[in-house]
Amino acid sequence: MTTESAETLEWRGSTRRNVLLLAACQSLSATTMSLIITVHALAGFMLATDKTLATLPLGVMFTMVMFSTIPASLFMKRYGRRVGFTLGQSIGTFAALFTVYAIFQESFWLYTVGAALLGTHTAFWQYYRFAAADTANVAYRSRAISYVLAGGVVSAILGPELAKYSRDLLEPVVFAGNFVVMAIICLTTIVVLQFVRI
Repeated sequence: MTTESAETLEWRGSTRRNVLLLAACQSLSATTMSLIITVHALAGFMLATDKTLATLPLGVMFTMVMFSTIPASLFMKRYGRRVGFTLGQSIGTFAALFTVYAIFQESFWLYTVGAALLGTHTAFWQYYRFAAADTANVAYRSRAISYVLAGGVVSAILGPELAKYSRDLLEPVVFAGNFVVMAIICLTTIVVLQFVRI
């Protein structure tokens, strides 16, 4: 068997399976981000007494992404990609449910804490493409990364649609339903991650 055919067989086997699973996780996680971007400032505006602070939670979220990226990487280096991704999605589940609580309590500052937790969650799932690179040999590394990033394309459509249809899920409390859906997506991603073998 030639080296080329061995690599082809590897791509058709466990490597492709892992890449497709990671692409699914990327799609799910990017959907949550798209959903958050759609509703976060609106919910902040609803909760804030001072309306000029409406986008503060969103800013806090992205600041926490920045501060959590390196710790997330170090955690995964020590404990492995799957454990790190699972932790990240667990944080996302908790953050989403905490945000639901904040909305029910009509507390802008609790909502901002929830946003910070969502930022930490986001920092973890940004590494899916690197996990794809880890699982593929050199010949297929760029293809693996492309597949995972392509998995996020569907989120551009799915996120805003989910935001629209889940906004009044827990009416009369608006926007809380959006974060319930996010928690469900995070839990679904945790299940998918358990089938990844890197």
